[in-house]
Amino acid sequence: MFETSKFIVREYFRKMIGEEGMKIMENVPEGEITDEEIARLSDTKLTAVRKVLYTLYENRIAEYRTERDDTSGWITYLWRFNYDNIKKIMGDEADGLLTGLKSQLEDERKGVFYQCGCQRISFEEAAAKDFRCDECNSNFEYVDNQDLISELEEKIEEIEKWKREIKKG
Repeated sequence: MFETSKFIVREYFRKMIGEEGMKIMENVPEGEITDEEIARLSDTKLTAVRKVLYTLYENRIAEYRTERDDTSGWITYLWRFNYDNIKKIMGDEADGLLTGLKSQLEDERKGVFYQCGCQRISFEEAAAKDFRCDECNSNFEYVDNQDLISELEEKIEEIEKWKREIKKG
């Protein structure tokens, strides 16, 4: 059964599969199980169970194998969960977020930006347009991006803290 006291893991799953998905996961025993059995155990519609299973499969947390009944020809999907992948997947996602945020932070620190009523552009672009927007016909005004830089730094620190929590286990 999916039981974890780790808040960070529970919240990660809640974000991925929602409340109904959490209810489904909490009723899945260890080992292989069919989607019909999961639906029965969690008192949930089969379509909802399958939606959660496919989401988990896409994220490499759920795996399945098939068996064919020789007499009826029916194919049965036997699902199981690979909980060992969770930390790696969460870490990889955090790394991807950090890469993007650090790149954005570097751009914000290096750049000087101007904004009109419809867009935000670099100083070079604004100067090339004589500080007048072609689209909304208003002037480009200097933008102080210090608040955005601070916000990006906070997000980066938050994700780095999240990564440390993941590694702790």
